[in-house]
Amino acid sequence: MESTMLLLAGGKSSRMGENKALLTIAGDVNISRVASELKKVSDNVLVITNTFDDYRFLQLPLIADLHKDHGPLGGLHAGMTASQTQLHFLAACDMPFVSATVIHELMANYEPSFDAVIPEINGRLQPLFAVYHKTCLPVLTECLMSRELKMSRFLEKISVKIIREKDFKLYHENPECFQHVFFNMNTREDYQEAVHIKQTEWDIKGGRDEL
Repeated sequence: MESTMLLLAGGKSSRMGENKALLTIAGDVNISRVASELKKVSDNVLVITNTFDDYRFLQLPLIADLHKDHGPLGGLHAGMTASQTQLHFLAACDMPFVSATVIHELMANYEPSFDAVIPEINGRLQPLFAVYHKTCLPVLTECLMSRELKMSRFLEKISVKIIREKDFKLYHENPECFQHVFFNMNTREDYQEAVHIKQTEWDIKGGRDEL
């Protein structure tokens, strides 16, 4: 089934102190690397942002929120409304080590009886690294109109298939690398850790970037 990748580039980055999407890791702009991984999965990649000038360099379609200041739900709604496909993958720009391989596995787990496929990692759902079908758009719209902006509340109202660590091939092949895929970068300390992770990976693999 054809799909669209939705890349969230919103958020205030208040804890980081600067735009985390534009930070560099091993010489690469963070959001550029995330976008490159998404392009390995689908040619349809939409960047959801209200600051177009910041991301024109990506040369990807830029989509503004229809419901501004409504958080990730507003971004998901804007992306699904703009897309031409039924199936979507939602990714946040603060996960610098996203993996096309893991995304492919999640997409392969989609079943028509569900509205979403969401990984549960270390006991926590990862709704900003997940598959969503357009069937959940009416519920999403309803949540936004009533200002129910918590992702958890939205997920309670749709049919979700949960995929756990053991269901991923990479988890068994390289558990540490698998955990890095879900690494979230919100603070300066997180950023320094991301730089360290990348440098360590580079050293171990002799310059080969396989994250």
